[in-house]
Amino acid sequence: MDGFDQQLHGYRQGHQLLSSTIRLPKPDQDLIDRLSDVAGPLSPGERFAPYLTLYPLPSETHYVVARTWQDFEAPRAGCVRTRSVLVPMADWQEMQDVAAVVAVATEAGANQPAERRATAAGSILLPPVDPLQGTELIEAMFLEERAPIVVFDADKPEPLALRLTTALWPGFRRTFSMSTFARSPRTIGRRSFDLVFASKEARSRFGDWEGRRIDGRKRGTARHPWSELIIARVLSSPKPSLKNLDVLGEMSSDGAGSESALRVSLLWDDLRRKLPSSPTAALGMLDIANTRKVRQVDLIRELEPALAKSAALAATTMRAEDAWRYLGALIQKLEGLRPSMSVAKSIRAAAVDLAARHPVETVEVLSSLNVEPQRALLVSAAADGLARSLDLEVAELLSRLDGEDLLDLLFASAKLAEGTIGRFPIFSSVLTTALRTADDEVRAEAKRRLLDLMVDDHHVDPARLLIDDLDADGLVKEATHVHAVNGLSSPGMRSVLIERARALQAEAVLRDAVIRMGASGGGDALVEATLRQTPADMNWLLTTPALKQGRRIELIRSLLTKANSQQLRGMLADEDTLTGTITSLNAADGSDAELLSRIAYNATMPRHDYVALVVALLPNLQGGIGAELVSKAIELALPQEPNEVSPAVLDQLLSAAGSKLNGGRAMRVGVQRGVSPAAASRNFVAFGRASVAARGSLLAGVEEMAGAMTGRHQLDISTEAAEAAAKLLWESRSVTPNGFVRASAILLPFALGDRREAASPLIAAAFPPVYRALAEDSAFDLLSYMFVFLDWDKCKSARRRLADAFVHSEWRISDIAIAAVRAGDPVRILGRIARERGGEKVLQGLSADLKQVPAEVRKPIRAALKELGLD
Repeated sequence: MDGFDQQLHGYRQGHQLLSSTIRLPKPDQDLIDRLSDVAGPLSPGERFAPYLTLYPLPSETHYVVARTWQDFEAPRAGCVRTRSVLVPMADWQEMQDVAAVVAVATEAGANQPAERRATAAGSILLPPVDPLQGTELIEAMFLEERAPIVVFDADKPEPLALRLTTALWPGFRRTFSMSTFARSPRTIGRRSFDLVFASKEARSRFGDWEGRRIDGRKRGTARHPWSELIIARVLSSPKPSLKNLDVLGEMSSDGAGSESALRVSLLWDDLRRKLPSSPTAALGMLDIANTRKVRQVDLIRELEPALAKSAALAATTMRAEDAWRYLGALIQKLEGLRPSMSVAKSIRAAAVDLAARHPVETVEVLSSLNVEPQRALLVSAAADGLARSLDLEVAELLSRLDGEDLLDLLFASAKLAEGTIGRFPIFSSVLTTALRTADDEVRAEAKRRLLDLMVDDHHVDPARLLIDDLDADGLVKEATHVHAVNGLSSPGMRSVLIERARALQAEAVLRDAVIRMGASGGGDALVEATLRQTPADMNWLLTTPALKQGRRIELIRSLLTKANSQQLRGMLADEDTLTGTITSLNAADGSDAELLSRIAYNATMPRHDYVALVVALLPNLQGGIGAELVSKAIELALPQEPNEVSPAVLDQLLSAAGSKLNGGRAMRVGVQRGVSPAAASRNFVAFGRASVAARGSLLAGVEEMAGAMTGRHQLDISTEAAEAAAKLLWESRSVTPNGFVRASAILLPFALGDRREAASPLIAAAFPPVYRALAEDSAFDLLSYMFVFLDWDKCKSARRRLADAFVHSEWRISDIAIAAVRAGDPVRILGRIARERGGEKVLQGLSADLKQVPAEVRKPIRAALKELGLD
């Protein structure tokens, strides 16, 4: 170390700092400035020897060792000079030679400026102090309640003060404050110095002193049993130190500077001496080891042989009640520290012997044992001990126990549980009461430890409470155990097992398990009693490998035939069960077809499966239910993709529906927005080739078709589908003339606005009725929003709109020509096309290949083209 910083204070127009090697924070500097001045006012002409002042700075970065001299050269009386040595706190706490720092503060004298100085090599031996001089002070500091101390009229206080300070452990020394001369109380902040020495003349200035007063001239004998030990280490030892008393490491870890750290170490030493003959000494030592800031595990480990002996000693020398309390306290103080196997065995052996010798007293104190952490060891030991002495008297005592205590005893000893439940029927009712009020955790433990003991009819009540908590695996395990013991011959136990299986919906699991156990009358009765019209039973019938297929189908048919609609829906609510049931039955069989029809009518199933089932049933569908099934199948099939419902399946369904088909709804469901373009296209094509009976219904719904198509907001169907739709629209004129016109009025603007080829056939069907209505001037309100009528001839506006749209589209000229003929005005309509750019060329191409138009319109088209000079 390169030396400690110093400050020198003295008189210069008042007491102030004269020189310094360090700059301190203001609170630290203010304290040094104050404490470096004389410790209280001096009397006129009073002289004093240089004195020491020791104290920590507020920042706790340094500890101050200060020497103060009386300054006789100052211009006024009562002045002093003080040299303060600032020792870093970490160095001060561990310093072995406090006197060496005092020497640094002293040797530079009162006048030399402050300079950094290190301690001299070697250590300074402190002179011994008369023990009688320091006895009362040491007892006040370490063995009594902590309070500031003032010693009056001490003879040579400095050696005593230095020995005390040197002996202190780090935590105590860190906060310790002391002055060997004071004319009045000294403080740091609001706290008095821990120790000050004062002359007898200054006694009056300590009138309000709330701490301890000691007469320094008084010689007294020790009043505490530990005084001599401490006095020897502080006042007589060549190197004063209390650290060698620190058996527990308490003083080493003491951060608060508490004298109790020393007293605890001394108490530990006392108890160790008493340990061989006093079991309670072991408890005291455990208390000390457990209550340290850091639990003294190593010390407890060292005590283990003595703890084992103390347990045996207590069990054989104390009254039974006291011995149980002792063993409980011993285990409690070992909580959290797994004792060695030998210690645990010794404590348990003592407890087992104690319970066997004193069963009545053991039962009476059981409640006090049944708390953590002693429960695991002592209750188990008590239970094994009671099992050794179990008779009717002990059994009656046990039956009167609190339910929780009784269960803990039974859990702790398999021998006691088997003896009580097996030999004494009274325990069934007692056990039932205890289990009924137990919490879930206790009942789970009862299942694990006690349930296997309950196999007969008189065990039904407690068994039900535990079996009602079993899961499916636990239930099977319990049934297996009872079957192994008595072949499930107890009707009461069978009933309990079945009730739990139904609550868990695990009858199938239980049935499978019982079937695998082998034939027995009790097992067969259990299986028979479990079958009901439930989803679980239906699933069991379908999946269990224990049944032969013929028997399986018979049971399935029986359950389905007897089920009402609600039961049927419930039984087949699971998709796998539904699929398995349908697969097990034969749709071609008349009776099975009737069952399958009921299934289709009542059960909920994926739409693809529903459609497939109805298609399979088509040959055997009859009556109103058949029509309903087909109608629903059509509605479910239409929105599905072509890879889910093929055109052939859709054709079958439409044919089966025939005249009972709701054509408008089919149009709406099959074409509406949300149906994919592929599915909508497939549907139009299917509608187009539907049977005559079904087709009439579809034609009647042409308005719904038009609304659904325009509702899609774009013409995204295939050209083939558009052709089918156009054909349906055109044919509807004979079924619903007004509907045909209205549908055309809806579709025409939609088609005119779309330039793709698919719009072309729709225009061929929708344009004619609209054009004729304009010609007759009968539909102005209906159609005015489609055309801008710039001419009194509204047909002229329609022709212009059609021609303009055509030249900017992919429409087929053949469809436009068909529309012109159907509209009854081919010359003017085609003539308007001819006047458009490229129109003549398109019409010439039409003329060259009239085979692309239907035969019934070829002649009118050819005549119109000839009149226009384009033939």
